[in-house]
Amino acid sequence: MFSGQRKKTKGIMRLKLNIKFIIAFVSLRFVMHELHELVHTAVGRLICGCWGQRDFNSWQLCEGCMEEHPLALLSVFAGPLFTFTMLWIGVSFLKASNTNQQKALGFALIFANNPFARIFTAAMGSGDEVSGLRTLLHNHTMAWVAGLLIVLLLTAFPLYKAFTIISNKKRLGYFLFFLLVPMLLDLVIVFGLMNTLLKNNILSNYWILGSPLLITLFTALVTIVFIATRKHIYSLAD
Repeated sequence: MFSGQRKKTKGIMRLKLNIKFIIAFVSLRFVMHELHELVHTAVGRLICGCWGQRDFNSWQLCEGCMEEHPLALLSVFAGPLFTFTMLWIGVSFLKASNTNQQKALGFALIFANNPFARIFTAAMGSGDEVSGLRTLLHNHTMAWVAGLLIVLLLTAFPLYKAFTIISNKKRLGYFLFFLLVPMLLDLVIVFGLMNTLLKNNILSNYWILGSPLLITLFTALVTIVFIATRKHIYSLAD
């Protein structure tokens, strides 16, 4: 899927932000967001036999499924499992022996999967990890502590690797930019704009995969943009 010039470098890289990279990265962020949600609902569909409904940041199983199929709880953990897998695939591209282009892809994958949001929501006692564990353990405090620890364990090393790969003098600034911007994009675009459109019945009729038409069109758009611009992910380290 990705292509680019193969150039051997040392274990760090100098980041060079440009508009083409930003467009590719933002579209990748939203593709990862939609895949995360689709994994949730697709696992629910496999277990329940029907699609639950969703908006841009929340979803549900079809009515009565959890009572009839306790294994449907797996759908709650399926989204984070996908996201953490993508994070660690990103880490695998950051090896010192890899090219700058591979490192740029790995760096982008780590932050496009919004690790700060996983940490923040778990710290606030919410998010998929804590919610799933609360259902499993029937104890909010235990679920909160266990969920936060799991999230920290699975995100700490990817974030450390991403930080240490940056060679720019303003390393901390670049790191914080990539750490926080994906969550801000979600707050403004997903929660603010797109969910508001749904609440105002803009293309809110349900279509395929248990999704409103607006979600399907948005997913198609960001996927097309990413496919068209994916090669520019490499320009981060050119």
